[in-house]
Amino acid sequence: MDNQRVTEQQAVAMLQVWNSLGRDLAALARLHPDNSKKLIVLMLPGYRCNQWYQVGDGYSCYTEALTSLGCLIDKTRVSA
Repeated sequence: MDNQRVTEQQAVAMLQVWNSLGRDLAALARLHPDNSKKLIVLMLPGYRCNQWYQVGDGYSCYTEALTSLGCLIDKTRVSA
């Protein structure tokens, strides 16, 4: 899977936009298995376009991916 990647800072900014619109941040994310690399990919939707962006390089399990999402959500709420 070859996706456009965003940095952690960009991901937090994207989540802040969705949060300001009253969206459930945890429900926005998608977790996709990348079978070719045996990784779990965390994806976030863009606000202005119908495109999904990959956060990070991939995770070895769903627990790591969800923990990363939780950390991004925490940073969104701290900086808001």
